[in-house]
Amino acid sequence: MNKDFISLGVIAYAVSQKCGASYEFVDGSMRKAADQVGADYDTYAPAVMNAIFAIMDFEYDRTKLIPEVTQQVRADLNYLLDDINKGNRQFCNKYGAVMVNVGFMRKVK
Repeated sequence: MNKDFISLGVIAYAVSQKCGASYEFVDGSMRKAADQVGADYDTYAPAVMNAIFAIMDFEYDRTKLIPEVTQQVRADLNYLLDDINKGNRQFCNKYGAVMVNVGFMRKVK
């Protein structure tokens, strides 16, 4: 399990949901990041997204879940919750910059 890749996936999802009008994904960036940190993209990307969906009570594919990934996603979401509760502007400034710095997203406005 690659905690860095999982955490970046969780942050990317949160930024896309909270700051979507200001940031957009860079094509292929998540796959490239997985390659750089040695994570199996085809296994972990769906596991992260489906864990987020399961935790948020959205429709999800149970066959894609990996218990350890779901536990890490829950911990990451709980960590982000403090910053999310401080307001979108502060959250977006902090974590949007992280996503730009790692090359996952670009600022559009």
